[in-house]
Amino acid sequence: MPSLPSRLSRLALAYAPYAGALAVRGLEVVGKLGLFMLAARLLGTHEAGLYFICLTWVGLAATIARAGFEKAVVRHMAAEIAIGDGAAAQRAMLTGLGWTLLGSVIATLATLAAAAPAASYLFHDPDLAAPLRIAALAILPQALCFYAGHVLLGLGRGVAGQFVQNASWPVFTLLAMLAGAQSLSAMLYALALANLAATAIGAGLILRAERDGAAPVEAPAGALPALWRTAVPLGLVEVVQVSLNSIPMLLLAVYASPAEVGAFSIANRLSILIWVVIIAIGSIAAPRFSALHRLGDWAGLRAQNRRARRLVALCSVPPVALMMLVPGPLLALIGPGFEIAATALVIMAAGQLVNGLLSCQDIVLAMTGHGGLLRWLNVAQFLVCCAAGAVLVPLYGMNGAAILTALVIVQGALGTAIAVRRLMPQAF
Repeated sequence: MPSLPSRLSRLALAYAPYAGALAVRGLEVVGKLGLFMLAARLLGTHEAGLYFICLTWVGLAATIARAGFEKAVVRHMAAEIAIGDGAAAQRAMLTGLGWTLLGSVIATLATLAAAAPAASYLFHDPDLAAPLRIAALAILPQALCFYAGHVLLGLGRGVAGQFVQNASWPVFTLLAMLAGAQSLSAMLYALALANLAATAIGAGLILRAERDGAAPVEAPAGALPALWRTAVPLGLVEVVQVSLNSIPMLLLAVYASPAEVGAFSIANRLSILIWVVIIAIGSIAAPRFSALHRLGDWAGLRAQNRRARRLVALCSVPPVALMMLVPGPLLALIGPGFEIAATALVIMAAGQLVNGLLSCQDIVLAMTGHGGLLRWLNVAQFLVCCAAGAVLVPLYGMNGAAILTALVIVQGALGTAIAVRRLMPQAF
């Protein structure tokens, strides 16, 4: 029987990647908060609004451009490396890269063409046209930055992958702003260059990564489907998730005052910090889920799934409790007037509590070839969000938007957990 120090050493090694991922996501939070606060201070209300619209546009366009291939490549690379087929993993990486490049070029050209009409007719602000054209330059490097990060995840370099796609570009952009990029156009150029630098770092790390040290073994599950078959449902899932994060806020903007919308935005961003924990831990676990499923190691998959859930619960319950017990003082730390969203924060924190206790099951589905089912679960979330939002937000305002947010979160957590329990009880 191993000695206690030996067991503790193995336990520390098992959890070290998760600690590294959480540290990286902490760096991301610091970088993004600094970036947003500095942009608001330097640009003023109007131009800061244009900047944040451009950031949102770039993020959505880059997500659509990747079309789910970044998620698919994690599953395929990890699964092929698990059976010693490094060549198949490399083919998957290059195929996904080609589709990501194509989608990014199309998204960039579409943004350049749509900048003026969107500024005038969608956002009702012609001043937005020029910034949108500059922001279009960031779509390709941001899509490639996220793709490179996911390739690193597929190679088992989870901490490096999260640094590349999540933490590096906000920090680089913030440093550029501190160095003198303080006009709207300069900040947008800095955004593009920061994502390009992050992509270059990612490419270097990919080239240095060891592809595979395992001897070839026979895969119990047989051949994987074509990469695009894995990518298509996961791409839809990604777009739906981006939409679900935006709908409550957009609906509230129609029915509430700017002060209420601003307070709700801050409360929502605080509650979303739980997602940072889930994504950090889930990204480390994802390639392992895929590899264990490919090998048919159900006991290992179940242990990995439970380990991820326990770790998320351990890290998320304390901040959720803080949000629920002292929401007013917590919001007052952000600034005066935000306390009006205290009840909304409690409601959304309750939804995140369920999410933290039933975490990572969407990742299990994605990494075990159930992307089609995950797609329909997300479509159901979207339909519920639209139908419930049409009732809750007009009737209850800010608290209605909070109920809507919590409802969709709980639906997603319960739906994916039930699906894994029914389809793969041996993995839950």
